[in-house]
Amino acid sequence: MDPQETDPEEQAEALAEQTLRSTRERLAALDSAPTTEHVAVFDTLHQELSGVLGALDQDANTSR
Repeated sequence: MDPQETDPEEQAEALAEQTLRSTRERLAALDSAPTTEHVAVFDTLHQELSGVLGALDQDANTSR
């Protein structure tokens, strides 16, 4: 199926699942990273999660 033909709700769900999986992997990788690198990872994840949530919110508002 062409991604452009996918239901917007399915696209949003797929984006959320992909983001969650990636976030969990990156947080798990912190176990082996020096503590000094944690803040940079947290900042990056915060920015990315905020962007994804904003996009999902915007999609939800435009599909109503």
